[in-house]
Amino acid sequence: MSGNARRRAVFFDLDDTLYDQLEPFRTALRVFGPAIGRISEETLYRRFRHHSDALWEPYCAGRLPLDAMRVERIRRALAEFGVEAEEGDCRKFQEAYQEGQYRIRPHSGAEACLGELEAAGCLLGVVTNGPGPHQARKLEALGIERFIPRTRWFISGEIGIAKPDPALFAHVNRVTGTRPETSVLVGDSPVNDVEGAAGAGWRTVWFNARGSAAEPRPAADLTADGFTDLARRILGLLAQPRPERE
Repeated sequence: MSGNARRRAVFFDLDDTLYDQLEPFRTALRVFGPAIGRISEETLYRRFRHHSDALWEPYCAGRLPLDAMRVERIRRALAEFGVEAEEGDCRKFQEAYQEGQYRIRPHSGAEACLGELEAAGCLLGVVTNGPGPHQARKLEALGIERFIPRTRWFISGEIGIAKPDPALFAHVNRVTGTRPETSVLVGDSPVNDVEGAAGAGWRTVWFNARGSAAEPRPAADLTADGFTDLARRILGLLAQPRPERE
């Protein structure tokens, strides 16, 4: 049995968990100029994420190229508000959005939370969906390697399995020598993060910094609206016994 088998492990989603994804989105919207008008940036962002999630499955299945998926998600989001965006502008938006994601900073309190968990002896990692080089550049921009080595960045595009597939979480446990019952995932997606990790036997933290009124409410072990006091709460969760799988 691996030396990590009994070790407490905490893994984090990347987008809209370790950093605020609305910030690069808001900056990239300038591409559309006055066409955005009085549309709430956060409301538009929520619809953008909705369409991004909806298009993720056909992208993963090979039915939709990545570039087309990225154009279509912002085109559909804007169309809901009566804005007919040209494909060229959608591509310019994506370029600006991507560049902005390479200049991101961690959420307030995120580094302190990681430091507390590390000091408490937890093994830390990242589990994120997306293309390998793109997600890695974002993690580099955040400086996450100070807490989490590159060997524990689990990126779906590099592995060939994506959340919410429980097989991805099983893969993470195998590689790190950890066990599901002592593993926690912190993430913002009710489906990809909470349902996916729970289906693999992990404990879950729904990171709901935007105050989403998702229905039905995710059946997470904990819900957090930020990183304040999160390390203590996660350690408390892990201190609660859970029967091991046979």
